[in-house]
Amino acid sequence: MPASDKAPDPIAAREDTLRAWLFHEQDPALRATNGLDVGWGGVQRWATARMPRPTKRPHLDFACGAGTFLAELGWRFPDANLVGLDIDFDGPHAVARKLLKKADVPAQLVTADARHMPFPRATFGSASCFLGLQDIQIGFGEPGLTEALQEAARVLRRGGMLTLMDDFPVERLEKSIRGLPLEIRDRSERELGVRWDREIAERAIDLYADGWVEQGRIRDPRERKRFRANVYRRLKENMDAQLFARRFYVPFGPTRFVVARKTS
Repeated sequence: MPASDKAPDPIAAREDTLRAWLFHEQDPALRATNGLDVGWGGVQRWATARMPRPTKRPHLDFACGAGTFLAELGWRFPDANLVGLDIDFDGPHAVARKLLKKADVPAQLVTADARHMPFPRATFGSASCFLGLQDIQIGFGEPGLTEALQEAARVLRRGGMLTLMDDFPVERLEKSIRGLPLEIRDRSERELGVRWDREIAERAIDLYADGWVEQGRIRDPRERKRFRANVYRRLKENMDAQLFARRFYVPFGPTRFVVARKTS
């Protein structure tokens, strides 16, 4: 079938509807940068198409943030029993319930620290985390990341599948679950389908620097200012290098994808 005759992707169309609802009042540059959160440049559609189908048992998406990946899960697996966990549903995450309602995806949202999940052992048939590991690592360091993954393994039933997606190298993702009762079953990566010009890129790195400060949970104003300046400098160096070499900017590297099965 010629590419022009392909049927439109219904999930991509749902992403467009959700973006239009969330960001319709923003200027074009902000719509582009903030709109990336819905679908993550096509990566979320790719990930849900590749990951194991959830079983009849509940599926946990931890560090779920504003719930965009929960929406993708619900669109891909409409019969799934979805549970989203995040440390808060305030600030940028406050939209989660409204977003899921607009997406027509039922999901239970639980406010809790991923390092201390309020669920009994073996509650879930499957689990996932989309770009939440980096947030945990920024906020709580490597020990916090280890604790969250230990908890994910604890609440997963034997034979259940854990899907991790982040910008960490695959080797780091695999190392992070070493020693846990988890066996790697799949690994891959996917580039974002995003090509931004300088106007959008400059707006984006300014927003991302602010986001890193918030994730870092730094309270001292002077330390916050220093931290932001360092993050912004690194982002700008990367942006300038990309624009010089390729004439466009991709805001983030590939998303790495690892699936592991709980063995005991």
